[in-house]
Amino acid sequence: MSRLARLLSAFCWSLLRLSTAGGGRAVGTLSVWLAWERLTSWWWRLRPVRPDGIFRYHLRAHHGPLVLLADGTLVRPGDRLIELHFDNRRLLRLATTPDWTPFVATRLAAEDLRVLDRLLADGKLPEIVALHGVTLFARAGRRLGFEVHTLPRTPGWGLVRYFMVGLLAVYHPRGWEAAERLRWTAWPGELWMSRARLHTLARGSSSGPRAGQSPD
Repeated sequence: MSRLARLLSAFCWSLLRLSTAGGGRAVGTLSVWLAWERLTSWWWRLRPVRPDGIFRYHLRAHHGPLVLLADGTLVRPGDRLIELHFDNRRLLRLATTPDWTPFVATRLAAEDLRVLDRLLADGKLPEIVALHGVTLFARAGRRLGFEVHTLPRTPGWGLVRYFMVGLLAVYHPRGWEAAERLRWTAWPGELWMSRARLHTLARGSSSGPRAGQSPD
């Protein structure tokens, strides 16, 4: 990285640190993050998988290159996907309850996936080729049965990371105290799960997440 790029990066991060954030509130630069989140939620028409879940989703067409998944599924341009997003406000409410643990989040996410499988099987959602998401928490995705594809360290994905770390600072109860570590260690990962794998896991495959199975 050139000296100019390092200076620009340091300036951008310090802009965020001038904000006061945490617990779903932000004052300063990070207030733009909340406005942008509301805009994209409206634009994509995000809807919850279920009232007590932690995922929201929208349907979209795949616009990238061909993607070969581990089970042999080929995702082609134009194929329909379910794009998953965390429900940040729901996660905030859960994280501030006395009995919150990472296992609770894993269990709720696994139930969301089973609900999606039922909606697809019952014809309440149009048929898809795969589930897709981008997250800083790729390891958690693996525990749910997703395969993780590494994203390149490009300026574009760097901006995605910048936004995601800022959003974590806004919604985490400890604000920047929790987000600071991810600024240095995390890079977005791409999560994929074929429709066939979703169905297998939802039907209780031994490789899928189950209630009572502790996360790694």
